Amino acid sequence: MLLLRHGEDRTIEPFDLLEYQKRARDICCPRKLFELWEDVCRRYERQEIGSYQLEEMKEVIWPHLEALACLRRTVNDTPPVEELARYRKAV
Repeated sequence: MLLLRHGEDRTIEPFDLLEYQKRARDICCPRKLFELWEDVCRRYERQEIGSYQLEEMKEVIWPHLEALACLRRTVNDTPPVEELARYRKAV
């Protein structure tokens, strides 16, 4: 699709719900997943996609994002290996 704004040509990638859902499932980086969500939200705000596509993407992205955030918190809360070794010796 080609869009004209203030005399500029700009190509907009068409939104393929199945492709975006697959991409969301394949992403393991919270930052990249959040960037994908921001892209979906921008497309919704520009009325490039409807509420159905937004809700479908939300159902895929948010649980995945929450799981990645939980995993990250767990990893960050785990003491370094040296501390675990000291703890085991003390017990």
